Amino acid sequence: METLAPTVYPSMIARACSALDESPTFRDVPDGYLRVIFRIIKKINLNRLNSPILASRGTLAEESGKSVETVHRVVKWLEDRGLIERLQKARAGLRGSSSPLIPTLKLLEALLLTDRTHVGKPPVLASQARVAPAPVPAARPAAQSLASDGNTHFATIGKLKLPSDLAWLVRDQGVQATGVLQLMKRAKQAKQTLSDVVGATRQYLEKLEGRRLYAYLRALLDSKRDFGQRAQAAAIDAQDQQQQSYLQEKAAAFAGQTFQSRDAQLKVTVDACGMLLEERNGRRAARPLTQNFLDALAAGRLVARREA
Repeated sequence: METLAPTVYPSMIARACSALDESPTFRDVPDGYLRVIFRIIKKINLNRLNSPILASRGTLAEESGKSVETVHRVVKWLEDRGLIERLQKARAGLRGSSSPLIPTLKLLEALLLTDRTHVGKPPVLASQARVAPAPVPAARPAAQSLASDGNTHFATIGKLKLPSDLAWLVRDQGVQATGVLQLMKRAKQAKQTLSDVVGATRQYLEKLEGRRLYAYLRALLDSKRDFGQRAQAAAIDAQDQQQQSYLQEKAAAFAGQTFQSRDAQLKVTVDACGMLLEERNGRRAARPLTQNFLDALAAGRLVARREA
């Protein structure tokens, strides 16, 4: 008797897919949209829930078995209901657009992926820029003490609220909270966001403190350089690195195991180096472990092979 391979999706993603069917938010979703939405959900980054989903429309269409036009309609349906945001609008008539999709808090709550809707230690909503946690000294002045805000997009500093991805400027680098607010206003006047500027230049900012850091950020904002594209490129690189790390972990977990298709025509063995050794009708091939292989396991198209 064949034994199904265990799902490779984290339990929280599996639960999010189940929650979609029960959530009032998706009560009026057309049935033909569900497969595309499931593919989007499975690409949510649990370490940074509101980081961009970088799959192209063509990839989503291929993985869901739908047309690119259907994927565009699904994206518009989600966007119109405030469930996702796009970093940039796709040009009319552009097929396979890769404009990143950003899950909104409304979507994450509907999928039971936030503090407010499930028990236990949840993942952290964070910005595209990586924010390393640091212990707060006991002698921290009251005006700069950080408190949990309930809404994980923000941190409370004294009586002020700052985006969580900018709080480290106050906590670690000694910039005044009011100074950060002034910089945010200046960034808006320059038609940018301070988060983009900070995310694109963080490696330089960490070497500065207090007034020097404030002055440096002001100079960057006055330089009229476009930091949005640089921040987006950094987010894409980080996402790619995370995906590669994820595939490497799965390759190590499945090393030495053999799987086969339902009709037993295809046999796939994961070797010690993480390569997939395929055998079909006497033909053999080798290729790196990919997300498609993991998706085949999750869908039951490949099952663990039991030796006779």
